[in-house]
Amino acid sequence: LSWSPDDVVAGQIEVSDLEGNPITITWDSVAHNPGWCKLDWVIADPIRRQLANASNMLDVTWEAPDGKITPLDGYLDGYFQEIYLDTESAPIFSKLVKQVSTDVMDDYVAQLQKEVKKYFKPDNPNYGKAAKRLYNIFRLNGQYEEAAFLRELFDEPAALLYQVHALVRTVQEATEQSTVFDIDNILDQTDDLIMSVIKVLEGEEELEIVRHLLRLSRCISRQEEGVPLGPQVKAARSEVMNIVNNFFYDKMTALPTIKAYIDGLTS
Repeated sequence: LSWSPDDVVAGQIEVSDLEGNPITITWDSVAHNPGWCKLDWVIADPIRRQLANASNMLDVTWEAPDGKITPLDGYLDGYFQEIYLDTESAPIFSKLVKQVSTDVMDDYVAQLQKEVKKYFKPDNPNYGKAAKRLYNIFRLNGQYEEAAFLRELFDEPAALLYQVHALVRTVQEATEQSTVFDIDNILDQTDDLIMSVIKVLEGEEELEIVRHLLRLSRCISRQEEGVPLGPQVKAARSEVMNIVNNFFYDKMTALPTIKAYIDGLTS
């Protein structure tokens, strides 16, 4: 579930079920078992005239008087976060390790598998994010050939495609908040993205993405402040995302063992 600041203030969101029927989900009804929680926001740098997506996982815990630690998402992952430790965090880490279950890695992989399934759903696929999570799954499971294969997906030019995927979303979100973000800054970001694609990619891939990004730029330039995005902007974004998704899917499934794993996970 994705909550906007207005949704949080209202304490509920209006969504549709699988049959398209409207339903209301309240904050209180999902607060007791939220799963992984993350904050996302768009940052504007007026000096550099750039936009960026930022996010932060909420890894909140509570310690009871008896020393028991309860995490917000129901999962103590101190073992896997050890790499991020600074010296001052060592005592907290020591507490967490004592309460981590013996099958912590299996639990962690299971969580990643759920994420992969989510990003393979046909209504809103994101194969770039799925590839990153599959890389961690294979690395932790000791399937190093598959992990190395996926790691190479994030070298250029694939890294740029992943960036396109993220920045197009940033541009869309900023455009929807055009009363907050300057349209000229958004257009500058789009222009930079087009130039990067031209520098790194070549052939049909470059032509297709540049064509759709130019269309996106034209739509944004006509966007009126405070007016919701028109269907042309969303269509251009969807077309770019489709190209990027197809790229990552084709690359991932080129290795038969990865394709078999994905098929088994999503069937």
